[in-house]
Amino acid sequence: MAMRVIGIDAGSKEKLVRDCGAEHFIDVTKHDDKSITEEVVKTAGGLGASAVIVCTASNKAYAQAIDMVRFGGTVVCAGIPEGTPEPIATASPGKLIMQGVTIASVAVGNRRDAIEVMDFAARGVVNTFLRTEKMEKLTEVFQDLKEGKLSGRVVIDMQ
Repeated sequence: MAMRVIGIDAGSKEKLVRDCGAEHFIDVTKHDDKSITEEVVKTAGGLGASAVIVCTASNKAYAQAIDMVRFGGTVVCAGIPEGTPEPIATASPGKLIMQGVTIASVAVGNRRDAIEVMDFAARGVVNTFLRTEKMEKLTEVFQDLKEGKLSGRVVIDMQ
């Protein structure tokens, strides 16, 4: 497969996204709904992405993903949308059928998936970005999360 990773996030996360392996980066804050979709399609050779993995908790991102995939493409639902559950706005049956779009979901992996992921990590294919903070800093961690300043994950040291 000659797939390439296109990372989409706020500009402040570009280094993290590229360090995670993205070959291309699109700053979501510099686009509206239409232009971000056009940028993904253009970056993916004019046909659209083979797959879009939605990791965010944004219902809007799910709605955009349908238009980002090429004919026969797949939208993978990985992030759990925030707030009141709502259907994917652009996922009308006619559109999905005419474009041959598949929608898949991922909740947790199995033993084989875990072994493969550990192999990725052992070979250095996957980079993890985390920091450890004491319980006393929990309020600051949540503030960083709220302000979009958090890159990667934070592990809270309970000791």
